[in-house]
Amino acid sequence: MPRKIGFTVVYATSEEDRHSSLELNVHGPTVRGWQSGRRCGYPQELVLRLHGPTKLSRIQVLAHQYLIPEKLEIWTSQETNGTNSTDFNYLGYITLSDNASTLYKSRELKSVALPETDAATLKLKLHKPHKNAHNVHEQVGLIAINILGEPYGQEYCGQGDAPYNPHYTSPYDDLAFEMYVDREVAKIIRQMETKKLQAAEEERFEYASKLKVAMENLRKAGERLGKYELEKKYAIALEDYDKAKVKKAQAQQYRQQVYQSLEIEDLLEVHGPLEKNDESIIEGKEPVSADAIVSATAAQVVEDITSPPRLVVPPSRDGALSPTGPAHQQPPSPLHQKPSSPEVLDHPTSGVLERTNGCTKGSLRRKTKSAGPMLRSSYEAYEERTIPALRHSHTNEFTRECHLDSTDSTKVTSKLNDREKKQAALPISVFGMEMVEKFYSKQFTDKEEGLMQLKEELRTFDSEVSKNSANKTARAAILLLHRALRDKVFSVYSLAAQLIRVFFTEFAVGRVSSAEIARSVDRLLPELLTKSGDTTPRIHNMAVHTILSMADCKCVRELHIIPVHLSRPVNSSTHQRLALSRLEMVEQLILNHGISTDKQSGLTCRTLSEFGLSGLHHPAEAVRKVSERVLVLVYKVNPRLVRKQLPPDDDITRRNLLYRQLFHEFDLVDLQRKKDVETSQKTTTPVHTKLVENNEASIAKSPPRSSPVVSTSSSISITSPSDNSSDHKGDKMCIFCLSKGQVYSEEGLNIHYWRTCPMLTRCEACKQVVEVSYVNLHLLNECDMRNNYSKCDTCKQAVHIEDLKRHSKSDKCTKPIEGCERCPLCQLHINRNKWRDHLMGDQPCTNNPRNKTNKSCSKSPSNTQNIGGKLTSPTSRDY
Repeated sequence: MPRKIGFTVVYATSEEDRHSSLELNVHGPTVRGWQSGRRCGYPQELVLRLHGPTKLSRIQVLAHQYLIPEKLEIWTSQETNGTNSTDFNYLGYITLSDNASTLYKSRELKSVALPETDAATLKLKLHKPHKNAHNVHEQVGLIAINILGEPYGQEYCGQGDAPYNPHYTSPYDDLAFEMYVDREVAKIIRQMETKKLQAAEEERFEYASKLKVAMENLRKAGERLGKYELEKKYAIALEDYDKAKVKKAQAQQYRQQVYQSLEIEDLLEVHGPLEKNDESIIEGKEPVSADAIVSATAAQVVEDITSPPRLVVPPSRDGALSPTGPAHQQPPSPLHQKPSSPEVLDHPTSGVLERTNGCTKGSLRRKTKSAGPMLRSSYEAYEERTIPALRHSHTNEFTRECHLDSTDSTKVTSKLNDREKKQAALPISVFGMEMVEKFYSKQFTDKEEGLMQLKEELRTFDSEVSKNSANKTARAAILLLHRALRDKVFSVYSLAAQLIRVFFTEFAVGRVSSAEIARSVDRLLPELLTKSGDTTPRIHNMAVHTILSMADCKCVRELHIIPVHLSRPVNSSTHQRLALSRLEMVEQLILNHGISTDKQSGLTCRTLSEFGLSGLHHPAEAVRKVSERVLVLVYKVNPRLVRKQLPPDDDITRRNLLYRQLFHEFDLVDLQRKKDVETSQKTTTPVHTKLVENNEASIAKSPPRSSPVVSTSSSISITSPSDNSSDHKGDKMCIFCLSKGQVYSEEGLNIHYWRTCPMLTRCEACKQVVEVSYVNLHLLNECDMRNNYSKCDTCKQAVHIEDLKRHSKSDKCTKPIEGCERCPLCQLHINRNKWRDHLMGDQPCTNNPRNKTNKSCSKSPSNTQNIGGKLTSPTSRDY
């Protein structure tokens, strides 16, 4: 089975003193990683000698947060003692993000599946770095490399008696696990996993269940021990040796208690199987959770509370132990996230983001009844408090009760530091220090109370009584709401979203100026758009509902800010959830507000068609489906504009699944429009009007909505009705010659249009298929070669420019007859309502080549072939 493959770095083109390539040989929370030399040449090379011949299956690379190479090439060799001079075979390359979107505060973990390749040595080529302000010396760096594969021979497998499963990859060989968990604990967890697989094979299910629970608790304990190790090294860097000593003792005490409480030695069965491991948990002693041990450890180990607090500095050299900043800036572990358990993800007690000295960085803190009313100043003391049974709670009620119980006797208000006071100067002057302190509190109950007070202030605001203007009050309220909107606790976020709707529907109307409303929307909308792409459904739904509610407010709708932001084209790199949310919101705006002709509205046909077309090329299918619906809504209003931005509608394009369904929907719209026109003609008496003899009037005869450009493949919608629908029985006949009773296949109807329909002909100039009665207007207005044709002043026909003089002297150039049109085939004057009689009657047009080869439309073509071209439909016309 694929597993972690050990390796040794035997060559590096260059390296920094404190960031040697040897750092890549081990994984753990304290590794510093490798960095190239300053101002080095590129590409930089790393040669990794594996601990044995291996069939590679996957490679994982953890990049530096700002020393990021643009590309990383992978080369392999089967030579066991390979060096940089060995001949390597090129396997592929990996591209890395520039990390600008995260402000260079997180690291990218790239995990790539490799084709099955036998290798004993690996070479990585790192190309020039992405440019950013932090990488002043143009270096590249890697924090860790992990290789997964199947070693040849049991001596490299290390799985003991575990059953072999070629499709199983251990989650504990993943780099995301190893970089956060203490090495000793990680080793024990792997041993337990082997025991668990073996126990399951032997049907010792009680033993396997105990191992599973113990592994989960050990993982959490391992992450805490890794954090203690980091804090010890940081204390050493600050020369705070008393604190380093305390951290060492704390880690040892915690490790010992975890091992004893989980009975690690008995679970590993070092001396053979034990009967108690097969006893039910109800009968035996249930293992104690790792979280329950923290409070006991904290009580037994005296910590120096007066030690200097953590310093928060901009990104600097990772691992460079300097008294000016932390040695490592480790991001929150992804191992705590369980996508399969929404209760944990949505849990309101998962923590509150605490802002240290007004910075955006924070720590995840938990506040419970067992913590007591005493406030601790250090991160570590706060993190050590236990949470009894709250991990499986579904509401905030228990936490709120614990908080109230613990604070009834001692009510401590969070004080703002100088930076926070400067940041919140405007809200303080408007609402007072007491309310603002609640928004900056670390307790979510204080934030909820502050939001309720703000809601009351907004609802009871009176411009005549208040000393502050409505605009000033609005700006102060938006600052506080923007902060509350970013809170991690759902109850706070939900109240903030509700208050935003109150602000725009009740407070801002008739009080706040348009400029201030625009400023408020511009501040809140980016945060709400980010929340709309959240993985948690309730956060996503709340953000979408809030944005649409804001867009429906009259004062916001008049500014057209939200539609303009939402209808910006999406890129293929836009995250699926963000793109899907934007498209769904735009679709809802179209249904609620309709398509506008105001160019500033963001909901014009052109803007929406470009927006829908951009989503049509997104890699996510759900995004493409919504894009199709948006384009169909625009097509119902302006079909010509939508088709102009799409590829030609022919058989070649329809072979692409991306466009097939879209054009099918367009055909259904065209068919419905055609039926509506025919129905209206049957119910009204045709009125003969005088032909206006100018080009503008000719164009007006065919308005865009009633004369869309229809593809020759439109038979897909005509000949593919629902099997259980009797209303579409006539859809399989030709809509031009109305050959009733004729059954065509999809290709057969295309060929009928292209070759045999007597009501159609091919334009001699552009080779498009057009209606005979529409040839003259087509040549003047729509033909690709229309610049070569001119309108005769006498007969009003389209004549080639070179033949215009000769035509004007011929007998065919006569003035038009009122109520008649000239047949482009035989040049006879035809009543404009008798075209079908002229082309298909008892005495059809003698110059119509389709009547010579196909005297009736009753026979379907016998052969099929791919037909390309465009079929131009005329305006609604009586034949």
